[in-house]
Amino acid sequence: MLLLSGTAVAAQTSSGITQPADGETISGVIEVVGTAVHPDYLRYELAFRQQDVAGAEWIVFAEGSQQVTDDVLAVWNTTVGRDIGSPIFPDGRYQLRLRVVKTDFNYDEYFVTDLIIQNDGPTPTPTPDETAIALTATAAILVQPTGSNESSFQQPTPLPSLTPFPTPTPPPTVVGPTPAAPQAGNGQGEGGLIGQLEAVETGQVGSAFWLGMRMTAVLFLVGGAYLLLRWVGRWLWRFYWTNKNGDQ
Repeated sequence: MLLLSGTAVAAQTSSGITQPADGETISGVIEVVGTAVHPDYLRYELAFRQQDVAGAEWIVFAEGSQQVTDDVLAVWNTTVGRDIGSPIFPDGRYQLRLRVVKTDFNYDEYFVTDLIIQNDGPTPTPTPDETAIALTATAAILVQPTGSNESSFQQPTPLPSLTPFPTPTPPPTVVGPTPAAPQAGNGQGEGGLIGQLEAVETGQVGSAFWLGMRMTAVLFLVGGAYLLLRWVGRWLWRFYWTNKNGDQ
């Protein structure tokens, strides 16, 4: 048993853990027995840590507000989490710590070391099959024939061979129907008009567009020239008649 103090105060030797002891192997649900007393007592706490894991932290698993003298400090279930495959206390070496906290929040600490949790039993050693041994022993039987002093071995009856398991037949592969090739449209369905529009070459559309633009420009120019010539003709006609009337 180790005794440490959180601060430089007188140690209380009456406190500590008496069960389980150093180096003891435990499993299942156990009672942690000990004493937690002090004139300036405030509370006590029990903690554990894995001794073989470097840098493992202390984990508090029980606390008490009343002083305890040589009685149960806590009930420790070392199998928690094993039913779901995530044990809180995996098998290995552990340390237990009892901390007695005083009213000034200083504390004394008591330890149990080399505590071994072993919930998984040792792997059983396989034993020979008794039936196989009996069959082997009877395979060679010494037979004493009647009226003869000579010994002979009886030939063992061969054991029947095991019937092999049938090879499973793989399930048949399901082949889906072959998709039908698209039929040519008659111009009235979904692919008729849309297909024709998609088949039109963009180059022909562009050429027709610019040809129309040029023809429109030519018509505008011809119309403009006609209006201009008409206006000039009227102006000349008016100028002619104006000069003619002035001469008279």
